[in-house]
Amino acid sequence: MFFVPGIIVSVVTFPGVIIHELAHQIFCRLMRVPVYEVKYFQFSNPCGYVLHEATQDPLKTFLISTGPFLINTLIGMIILSPAAIDLIIFKDYSNPLNLLLGWIGFSALMHAFPSTGDAKVLVNNILKNKNVNVLVKLIVAPVIGLIYVGAIGSVVWLDAIYAAAIAMIIPNLFLLF
Repeated sequence: MFFVPGIIVSVVTFPGVIIHELAHQIFCRLMRVPVYEVKYFQFSNPCGYVLHEATQDPLKTFLISTGPFLINTLIGMIILSPAAIDLIIFKDYSNPLNLLLGWIGFSALMHAFPSTGDAKVLVNNILKNKNVNVLVKLIVAPVIGLIYVGAIGSVVWLDAIYAAAIAMIIPNLFLLF
């Protein structure tokens, strides 16, 4: 394994950063939580962010924080699938559209994991909130743990491993049927 600074990875995979932040914004809108500022991409840390009104509703907090996992995974799979089928099954490397779709889809998948900032919001608004039911806390706590594992794991390319694994699902299902 080799180390590449996160900012460089984010610059190379900027479509995924944009989709990640758009997912946060979409869930804010769906949950009717006001958004104050959005930065889809910038050349500094953090590479993107969504500033929104704080909410004490555990469901809203959970969906806004974890929304990028769902959206980036779905969009990544949808965009990457045709390219992955052509590249993996038919070995067609000559179509530049496949390479473009592959890059965008893989970028989306690499940025599916919520950030540690998202985990901190879940900790503060759900785990530390005395008004939240213990059962809800028990359900959310492992998710927070997985977010931290994903963040720490990105140092050893866990985000790229996740993207590659998801990228292989559709072509392999295609082969099965």
